Amino acid sequence: MTLHFQPSSPDHVPAELMIDFDMFHIPDGVNDPVEIWHDLVRRGVPKIFYTPRNGGHWVFLNYDDIVEGYRNHAIFSTYQTPVPPIEPFPVVQPQGVDPPAHNVFRRLLAPMFTPIAVRGMVGELERRAATLIDGFAAQGQCDFITDFAERYPTGTFLYLFGLPEDRLDEFLALANTFFRSTDPAARAQNITEIYALLDTLFRQKEREPGNDIASAIVNARDDAGNQHPWEDILNCGFLLFVAGLDTVTNTLAYVWRYLATTPAAQQHFRERLDDPDAFLRAIEELMRINAVSNLFRRVTHDCEYKGVAMRRNDRVVLPNTVANRDPRVFRDPQVIDLDREVNVHLTFGVGPHRCIGSLLAKREVMVSLQQWLRRIPAFELADDQPAGSVFGGSVMGFTALRLRWDV
Repeated sequence: MTLHFQPSSPDHVPAELMIDFDMFHIPDGVNDPVEIWHDLVRRGVPKIFYTPRNGGHWVFLNYDDIVEGYRNHAIFSTYQTPVPPIEPFPVVQPQGVDPPAHNVFRRLLAPMFTPIAVRGMVGELERRAATLIDGFAAQGQCDFITDFAERYPTGTFLYLFGLPEDRLDEFLALANTFFRSTDPAARAQNITEIYALLDTLFRQKEREPGNDIASAIVNARDDAGNQHPWEDILNCGFLLFVAGLDTVTNTLAYVWRYLATTPAAQQHFRERLDDPDAFLRAIEELMRINAVSNLFRRVTHDCEYKGVAMRRNDRVVLPNTVANRDPRVFRDPQVIDLDREVNVHLTFGVGPHRCIGSLLAKREVMVSLQQWLRRIPAFELADDQPAGSVFGGSVMGFTALRLRWDV
């Protein structure tokens, strides 16, 4: 097989820009994966550096450079970007297609995630959150990840795609392999399984359409009145599968972890349960400080960027957690200010590929917290947190988060 998008050897990288850094490796004793990124800043490593780990890739550490990585698709493509490199890799629609071609499926999806559309989902989101929380509220404890944070966004995905609830564990297993495994064979098999599942789903929705996103995608027509190419339909389904699950799960985990250790923040939200604007403003701040995703780009051609020589197919990693704490952009960036007015965080990206489901993600977090605070009294971290429960990579988070409260 000819590999078209593999990075070249890093002989174009000067020694002073070569840093040994593995975004998947969390050292012993580190209980928050974002700290491996902020440690780079504290150490004063170059704001643009190259690591030989995971196939080799560049890292941007300045807010402005990360924004450029998002916006400048002429140099930094979203097409064939995985770290470590995998070929062939699904061309997810529309995220994995550069402008203007990405507009075809972005226009198709956009109406499904408008403020009005998301507002129409609130009742179902509230019902799902309440049902999950009621299942453990009287126990005085839970593992927040397995009892809520994993199940809530995945169940929401099943609902939006018109799938039965009893497939929840199946989808959770597929998502966990996709986001956690670094084994090429396991990842390739996992992608094959996800696509087989999506193919079956879309074939069914083509025959028996319903009032759901999967039916809307498979039954949409292009400007000539034809169904979109089947491969593109599957790739769009794949994007929605991987984009809407793990990021929301781990954002929820980070938010609840902070609240469990900060009683004043819990009280701040409790006092604003009936003030949606203030409630959402505080959530935006927690999303800024708790950005969980590190997104990838691929250099389109040999070039020089800000004096740094880059080669075609070099990978670039954009760590949102670093951008969101850039002191040139945010006043007191390490301080969590739940009343912060100006909040230009990059948690959902920026530019032509800004997360199309950001409004839904925010609403999922907001609804979850509202339903939680109405059912659970003051809560805290349990003493018996399992060791080794943190992970890095494209999405950072926790495999366990044990909470307790008085019944």
